[in-house]
Amino acid sequence: MNIRKKVGCEFLINKAGALCLRRRRRSLRRTGAEIYIKHFFLFIVLFLISSFNGCRQPNGSVEEEKPFKINGKIDGADIDTFVFQYYKCEKDISVIDTVSVINGTFTIEGIISPHTSALLSINDKRVILLLDPGEMQLYFHKDSLENFVLTGSQTQSDKETLELQTKPMKDSLSKIRTQLSSEQREQNKNFLISQKDSIDNLLENVWIDFITSHPASHYSLDVIFSLIENKKQSADALMRLFDQLSESVRVSCFGKQIYSCILQRKVATMINVSSLEALDKDETLVKLSDFEGKYILVDFWATWCGPCIEGFLHLKKLHAKYKDNGLVVISISIDRERDEQKWLNAIEEHGLTEWIHLLSCKNRGENNICHLYEGRPGYPIPHYILIDKSGNIIKRWTSFGDGVVKEQSEMFERFFENKKI
Repeated sequence: MNIRKKVGCEFLINKAGALCLRRRRRSLRRTGAEIYIKHFFLFIVLFLISSFNGCRQPNGSVEEEKPFKINGKIDGADIDTFVFQYYKCEKDISVIDTVSVINGTFTIEGIISPHTSALLSINDKRVILLLDPGEMQLYFHKDSLENFVLTGSQTQSDKETLELQTKPMKDSLSKIRTQLSSEQREQNKNFLISQKDSIDNLLENVWIDFITSHPASHYSLDVIFSLIENKKQSADALMRLFDQLSESVRVSCFGKQIYSCILQRKVATMINVSSLEALDKDETLVKLSDFEGKYILVDFWATWCGPCIEGFLHLKKLHAKYKDNGLVVISISIDRERDEQKWLNAIEEHGLTEWIHLLSCKNRGENNICHLYEGRPGYPIPHYILIDKSGNIIKRWTSFGDGVVKEQSEMFERFFENKKI
């Protein structure tokens, strides 16, 4: 198979490669624990939506981590242990514990901040919980983990309240989508789409009402993320909702991630981006306005992304051929700050020193070049953005392959052939 026909890497891979995993009492072995880890990433990425992108942080101090304790009971379970994992956002680590069960009861303790996501796994069954500091009680049956009862966590309670309210709408949307997938008649399709849009709007209104009526709820951040994913609200509207939240919620670790996502939405939806700027690997300020009259090709990549690395040969050919005609290449890595040296080494290793390099996590601010791509877990890279001589975005490509090579090569030929700048 020609690997160039494959789609790009997804950010999920980055999370799997970057999370620091720790287990009490014994080290991880290459057994069932690895299966648990893989499933853990499926939910943890929901809460790491933009940790690889820097941003101007909201004012205020992050609420300190505090102790938590879960007193639990399992019915119908003939088990001695189960796996419990929770993500510590501030430290960017995942804690993985093996919990002992004695006569159907167990206790879990640790240090967390509000709105801590956790995953409880028994064999091939697992359930996601939202934890808060303090004492909590957890009850579940081993054959129906999804029907667990968790008390003592306000964030989990707020989540369940909103889900109960929105369930009829979500069920209706699911039925409509199923009908749309098999409907052949155009008139019926249009009617179903109209129904879907109406319910979608109603659902968004419920979400907005929840945010405005629960400013101190950390779950309001999840609801804003749902609005971001729906892509109907403008960045300004999202920021107004975010600004209504209490300071403790805004300056929380997840709050900062949501704030960064809103900034990404603002920049990613801009047409003219000449006002954007960022610091390169040598701490030199790069302003897109400095390249007025030139074409700029922005390349989002990561050291762990195979298709990104494969695309470098093509980028080097384009740059060598057209740099004297006015082509500027800016590569932006989404690697984590802890991997900065790995990023610098990769630039040297792959012979990429002739163009500009930015590390996303090292750049902050609203006018951030690194926010050009609204990247989150599940979004593929490499991602290429072409900016024209006036600073307007004219084309985007996601992933790398023969089609991208052909289209970019033909486009640059039209732009530069016999046209000196």
